[in-house]
Amino acid sequence: MRKSTVSGISPAVIEAHGPEQSIITAVVRAVAAVEGRPTKSLPPLGDSINPDALTACIDDSNTDAHVAFDYSGHRVVVDTDGTVTVDG
Repeated sequence: MRKSTVSGISPAVIEAHGPEQSIITAVVRAVAAVEGRPTKSLPPLGDSINPDALTACIDDSNTDAHVAFDYSGHRVVVDTDGTVTVDG
């Protein structure tokens, strides 16, 4: 995981998912990192987006695209390459 600056204003956490980590886990971990709190203290991801649909969109895509949604007060962007970006 690496931190960077988006628009020079708010931090973003960029985290990639892969065989060792699902896209859902990557999203929750990235948001937890931005908030500086444990993943278990976050609201259910399912309150913001259907986790199964998100996984299907990312894992089954053969194009360059992204899914953007709001979760726990943050804008989350998940690219089809598995990169998760969270605006702080």
